[in-house]
Amino acid sequence: MDTVYNDPSGPYLQTFFFEKTGFMIGFLHEEKTSESMATALNRLQKSLGDDELFSRLFSLLLTDRGSEFEKIRLFELDASGRSRLNIFFCDPMQSSQKSHVENNHNYVRDIIPNGFPFDKLNQDDINLMFSHINATPRLSLNDKTPFEVFEFIYGNGTAGLLGVSHVERDDVILKPSLIFAGK
Repeated sequence: MDTVYNDPSGPYLQTFFFEKTGFMIGFLHEEKTSESMATALNRLQKSLGDDELFSRLFSLLLTDRGSEFEKIRLFELDASGRSRLNIFFCDPMQSSQKSHVENNHNYVRDIIPNGFPFDKLNQDDINLMFSHINATPRLSLNDKTPFEVFEFIYGNGTAGLLGVSHVERDDVILKPSLIFAGK
């Protein structure tokens, strides 16, 4: 889990990366607080259900020591106070411990370069962006896309529950025009 932004005053993009698959999702937030960031997990738990699927996808989170993740209990416990996952932190100044997340953010930066305003975006734009990112074949996945690998491991339709749709390889756009055209 990580946070991306272009302006320190927001908005902010919270990202989740599924290491085995190269699959990434994101949620737009107006505030960079633990309370705001934990709402994404609350929504995910609600949409995925309290059953095995949420637990399989979110049994643990690795993140940096950003202030937005400091209230650990908001992430580890659900609304009823039951344990839902474990959160772990990278060592200070060791972004290399989650380099796969940082590398995947390069795709985000292809579509939302530094200086482009996040405040013109909505969650549908973010879902569209990650649909295209997850449809990009990867050498590390033997020319499969993160979407294909994710759906193979977690089941058809699971990506849709996370807001990501299938995009044909030939239709992938990794440029700002994907979400900024007409804005």
